Amino acid sequence: MNLGIVAGVLSAAALWTAIGCSDSDPQGSSVIAGGCDAADAECGAIGAQCSTSSGCASGSCVSAACAPAGDVAGGGGDGAGGNGSGSMPNDGYGGTFILVDDLGNGQGGSPDVCVDLEVDFERVTPTVVLLIDRSGSMTQNFDNGRDRWQTLVQTLTDPQSSLIKRLETSVRFGMALYTSTGGFGNPQMPRECPILINVDIALSNFSAMSTVLGATANGPSGDTPTAESVAAVAAQLQAFNEEGPKSIILATDGDPDTCEDPNANNNALSKDRSVASVAAAFAQGIPTHIISVGNQVTASHLKALAVAGAGGDPAAEAFTALNTAALEEAFDQIIGSVRTCDFTLAGTVEASDAVRGTVILDGQPLAFGDPNGWEMPDESTVRLVGQACEVVQADASGISMSFPCDAIEIIPR
Repeated sequence: MNLGIVAGVLSAAALWTAIGCSDSDPQGSSVIAGGCDAADAECGAIGAQCSTSSGCASGSCVSAACAPAGDVAGGGGDGAGGNGSGSMPNDGYGGTFILVDDLGNGQGGSPDVCVDLEVDFERVTPTVVLLIDRSGSMTQNFDNGRDRWQTLVQTLTDPQSSLIKRLETSVRFGMALYTSTGGFGNPQMPRECPILINVDIALSNFSAMSTVLGATANGPSGDTPTAESVAAVAAQLQAFNEEGPKSIILATDGDPDTCEDPNANNNALSKDRSVASVAAAFAQGIPTHIISVGNQVTASHLKALAVAGAGGDPAAEAFTALNTAALEEAFDQIIGSVRTCDFTLAGTVEASDAVRGTVILDGQPLAFGDPNGWEMPDESTVRLVGQACEVVQADASGISMSFPCDAIEIIPR
């Protein structure tokens, strides 16, 4: 789910009743920061001319005329409340109503009544680039009569089981197939290195990625310039100007070569360069997740790559897939883990007011500050944690967020 449903908790009729501004109702409610006071003889009725919402009894000035509250609260957009310009009660100042209901005799002491507002939000969209080794060794036999390359292609492109297919609308995917044909070559015959076949980063990218992976001309051949390929993809991600976390999934079947030495796979220096390249990507804010397709990547090197890709975390997991099921599970775990549990509110909430919010997931309220509930790392981000995050990553479909209207400053869309 990318968008929360936006709606005022009160219906239009209820809001009109709550405001109740008329000369015949001297004990009626008033609107703070929007709508005229009940005692004002010039209280703007529906249809009266206005320049701001503060001159209207309904607190809603639309196209220079006082409009019914329902034209604003729950009025525009799609569904209940919609996502259009009228999707939040609008006071002409900050987009929220604070209702003061005078239940007494108008002499003070009246309780404040501030309705909860369901808040528009967007799930933070991660960006993931699959960096896939297509060197000649990927033709080695793997499982079920398929070689490593065929198994990898089947895992990623099967529309019935591919996690890329299922998540393509909530994760921006890109892809780079990497190899070289003799590295840089020599001065007499220079060559391109690394050779990258790219699929540009985008949502709904499953079809484009499947086409490139399935093309015979893009099959395995050549060498494994891992360090240079990681650096190239990290640069692409750095230049990709979208919000949200970015990461690389590196799938390789052997120790790395270099562009200078296309036969350096048994050289400790080439391994160190790959680890350094992964560490440099992390330093740019881009973690790398590692999958060995088969068991020909040296175990110590595989672990070093995983640790570097996680910023030095010694607990980082390096995946070794020895059959089709293990390869599918590795991609599922990694891609599932990079899906964010962060949601950006269409508003800001002070840290002291965060506890007053309500987050409901699949019909169940979550506790603020609970290790399996939710928190706010900053004034506009709601983060689900623990079990709540796991539920969301498993494609929970029902989530809503609301705050008292005096706790959130709505950002107009």
